[in-house]
Amino acid sequence: MDTIQILTIVLIVSASALCIALIYFLNKIVKSVQSINKDINELSTNLKPLINSYTELSDSLNKISAEAKDQFRISRSILNDFRDRADKLLSIEDKIRSGVEDAVMPLFKNLNAVGKGVETFWRNFKNK
Repeated sequence: MDTIQILTIVLIVSASALCIALIYFLNKIVKSVQSINKDINELSTNLKPLINSYTELSDSLNKISAEAKDQFRISRSILNDFRDRADKLLSIEDKIRSGVEDAVMPLFKNLNAVGKGVETFWRNFKNK
């Protein structure tokens, strides 16, 4: 056998070994991809209930938010009504106070003046 035949045989054996190694590693890669695919499917299966729960939670929060807005709107309406009535009562109180003061103050001033006049009269009467 000459060297070329020996090298050819070595080359063929090496190529065969490389083909076997390639087949082996491709098999490993396929198994890894299948394992990843299986894990992704399990993750997808596990995430579906979680996504459904989050969707239901979001719907519930939207309903609660809408109800809270309605309650705040009602409360604001009640407070505005209360303010209006309180303003009306204060306005009526001011009108009554000004009406009483306008009626009573001149009378009080006149009585005060009469009292001072009587006091002055008695003082002068006693001094004479």
